[in-house]
Amino acid sequence: MRKIILQYAKDMTAGRLARGFDHCNRVYHLAKQLEDRYDDEVLYAASFLHDIIPSEPHQLQSAERAEAVLHEVGFKPEKIAMVKEAILNHIPEGNPVLKEAKMLHDADLLDSLGISGITRLAIGAFFWKGAKSLIEVLNLIREYKLRAQQHLILPKSRKIAAPRLQFMEKALNQLEKEISIVEMSTEDS
Repeated sequence: MRKIILQYAKDMTAGRLARGFDHCNRVYHLAKQLEDRYDDEVLYAASFLHDIIPSEPHQLQSAERAEAVLHEVGFKPEKIAMVKEAILNHIPEGNPVLKEAKMLHDADLLDSLGISGITRLAIGAFFWKGAKSLIEVLNLIREYKLRAQQHLILPKSRKIAAPRLQFMEKALNQLEKEISIVEMSTEDS
């Protein structure tokens, strides 16, 4: 069953950088660090299927597609409901109730922090938001950094986030300085 889910996730996310297979894989491995006891079958399926549909609202469409796929592979109906709940609530403003849903939610946010987060969000700024300048990219990354920081639920998530947030702050301040230098030299011309 895991092999089918994994292959389906690879196929559905092929060629996507910001919300692709690598992101799903990182999310799964981050999520496993957040709690000691959980249903790994649910966490695995939710992690690898949470971003399979890129068009918005991606959480709704991914949850619906995941439900269909999980029925086909013989997932237990009660576990399908748990996977759906996790996928529907993985967005920053989500309201996850189940432990596995909280783990997915926070792991997804954690993957928007640190250097992997900066990279993902810089790519996403162009593809998701149509950003046309580095200032727009910088602003989007700062916005997501703040959202992630405000919406983390689990104590272990906040602990993992702390060094990532510190790194991001330094990197974003440096980017702002470098952008400002370019803007100032353009104005002087």
